[in-house]
Amino acid sequence: MLGKEIIMRELTAVDLEAETYEDVFEKMAPKFLELGYVNEKYLPTIKVREAQYPTALPVEPYPIAIPHTEADAIIRPFIAPVRLKNTVKWGDMSNPDNKFDVKLVFMLGFKDPGEHIELLQILVYNFQKPEWVNKLFAAKTDQELYDAVLAMEWKHD
Repeated sequence: MLGKEIIMRELTAVDLEAETYEDVFEKMAPKFLELGYVNEKYLPTIKVREAQYPTALPVEPYPIAIPHTEADAIIRPFIAPVRLKNTVKWGDMSNPDNKFDVKLVFMLGFKDPGEHIELLQILVYNFQKPEWVNKLFAAKTDQELYDAVLAMEWKHD
């Protein structure tokens, strides 16, 4: 089981400026590539996967997106917490025709599908805790966002 060590401080971003979900990928992918987390397949495959299988979750109080792609684009597993400066339209995981205004994105890179399912359960459990999510929105710096993410409960019901 992967743990908190895959939440990456160097991939954490606060107030990323993006107009669309594709912008988020285009701005973050070069950093992932440069730091050795992904290969050159990552950007094209995550765009295609997100278009086919949107990843915004309708959690309260704020929808959160959890984009991920195929394991062959990932070199090292990671969770990259990204808070956008402004919301962008993001497709609903359960109803792709529905769009949410998303400001919080957890970009996920997994090599093992089993780990991916367990971590998603942990994230979704925490996403439903407004007191934790509010700390993510209150963070003023990349470090504060990273620290707030690390404070999540690392278990689920």
